[in-house]
Amino acid sequence: MSSPSDVLVVGAGAAGLAVVESLRRKGYRGQITLLGEEAGVPYDRPPLSKQVLAGTWDAERTHLRTRDVLDSLDAEFVFGDRALALDAATRTVHTESGAELAAEAIVLATGLHARRLPGLSGAAGVHVLRTLDDAARLRGELLEADRVVVVGDGVLGAEIAATARLMGATVTLAGPQAAPMQAQLGHEIARLLAALHIEHGVRLRPDTLVEALDTADGRVTGVRPVDGATIPADLVVSAVGGAPA
Repeated sequence: MSSPSDVLVVGAGAAGLAVVESLRRKGYRGQITLLGEEAGVPYDRPPLSKQVLAGTWDAERTHLRTRDVLDSLDAEFVFGDRALALDAATRTVHTESGAELAAEAIVLATGLHARRLPGLSGAAGVHVLRTLDDAARLRGELLEADRVVVVGDGVLGAEIAATARLMGATVTLAGPQAAPMQAQLGHEIARLLAALHIEHGVRLRPDTLVEALDTADGRVTGVRPVDGATIPADLVVSAVGGAPA
């Protein structure tokens, strides 16, 4: 077990980094450790479905802070090691590498993992988008894809569909709502968003629940709605929300 920190922040996204910065800004001088699952420095996630996926930004442009700014926080950064368990009695976090990190105070800022619908995984050509690595993999396949189906008509699904169409693919956006992002925007604005997608060539499948994939030789060939014919696809993105990490 390493020497105990005064504060251990688990989760190196925007929230975890903000905790460290706030402590230092308020004058806290104790030992702080920031633990993150991903190997790189903290980065901004919203550009992943737009600029990064489209290829107009590289990964470095998403970084929330420069290395010099991170160094100025005088914290220990442990990147690329996933937290597996918390022993609340001893205030110790056990990690995937086998490390045991103890602290007087532990802040959990682990965020979300991409949620996967049953029946929408296990085949080549099926993606989620949550991390920089996800974005790189998805972009690589989008450059070769002809028919893309995005399952999920919330903010992320709508953004991915728009970006994939911009990259030249034939895109279908399928989801349970009457129009994309209706739950977030309301009926009238969602209706305008739907019209904008259609104007740019995105095919909408509203009021659609997808239950399974069609595959051939281990690769996706389409998605099967609960009602209706299979929607052909050589690439599928599942954008159906997140689950606590």
